[in-house]
Amino acid sequence: MFHKSAVLLALAVAGGLFEASNGFQVAPKFYIPLTKTDRVRSRSRASFPLYAFNDKNDERSVNTDTDSVDIWSTSCRKIIAGLSTVGAAETGYLSYIKLYVPDGIKNICGDASSSSVSSCSSVLNSPYASIQIGDFEIPLTVFGFAAYSSVALLSLLPMLKGESGSIERNENNRIALLGITTSMATFSSFLLSLLFNNLHQSCPYCLLSAALSISMGFLAWFSGALPMNRRQDGVKLGLGSFFTTTVASLAFFLSVDEVSMQAYSNDIMQVNGLTSNVVARADEPKTNIPPPPITATSSERSLKIGQDLKSLDAKFFGAYWCSHCYEQKQRLGKEAFANVEYNECAKEGLNSKANICKEKKVPGYPTWEINGKLFPGDMYLDELEDIIKNEQKSL
Repeated sequence: MFHKSAVLLALAVAGGLFEASNGFQVAPKFYIPLTKTDRVRSRSRASFPLYAFNDKNDERSVNTDTDSVDIWSTSCRKIIAGLSTVGAAETGYLSYIKLYVPDGIKNICGDASSSSVSSCSSVLNSPYASIQIGDFEIPLTVFGFAAYSSVALLSLLPMLKGESGSIERNENNRIALLGITTSMATFSSFLLSLLFNNLHQSCPYCLLSAALSISMGFLAWFSGALPMNRRQDGVKLGLGSFFTTTVASLAFFLSVDEVSMQAYSNDIMQVNGLTSNVVARADEPKTNIPPPPITATSSERSLKIGQDLKSLDAKFFGAYWCSHCYEQKQRLGKEAFANVEYNECAKEGLNSKANICKEKKVPGYPTWEINGKLFPGDMYLDELEDIIKNEQKSL
């Protein structure tokens, strides 16, 4: 299931592209006042809201009897070039670390065992951090480096050439820039959904890359990169990039099998203090397998949450093999979690209550039942506090 914010962002991008294809206003009105000379020049141009920068310093044009070269806003090109350069530096560095430095990710992120909750190391080493092509496993950051480098080159090339390029070449450059940044923004939205909804981990490098990609896509569409006389071509390419990237993202998500994810979950559990013998029990045909012990000590904040959960008759549904269940327990700590009724939903688990889980129609693990309502997912402390506050108001 995709994260709600990523889905809304994707729908907004698609809606904006459709509106642009129909000639509606999709950009904010931040026109720069034109001089008398600019107004005379603008009479020969059709009014289109995506062209926000029309002053003679930002949109460089050469008009002759046979040719007119439009480089588009140099200021926006410089901003996009700057953002893409930062992204290329980040992804290039991470690619080098992953390919050539042993335990390099662990060195820059820290060992996952240093935190009972999450680590960027576990994200950058997850099954979603690379793509298998034949016998080669290529880090996703390599593709990110190629994409950022392409955007930087497309942004700077017309300015380096000045006004020597042809009209068609400059228009193709702008349309290509729109297509690539649209794909990058779409794929970054998908990766954010994985980060928040599937991996439940923290990764500042991933968040930085997503912010850069989405910012470049937004800037390209809303600052006038789309040539007015090639509007249909640009929107078709933008929509094609959006839908193609969406399909490719789904294929990438489905390419990671359950075996890989289970191995990843086991690794997370092991680095948080579990032995391989305890983890291996998930695959053994045994019964009464206990969940991993909670080793974290509760903070004052966690203890308060634990007392509030107890007052709301909170129940926790999980499975002994579930890594996110274990992370949730560690986040609260053993003292706070002692106030919560734990229900083991795995049939082979210790004191299994699989029948109760079935009766409650538990959608997945972990799931909270607070004040008689089900709240699926691994919750951070602020999320639990919000739920508790809302449920206390309803009493």
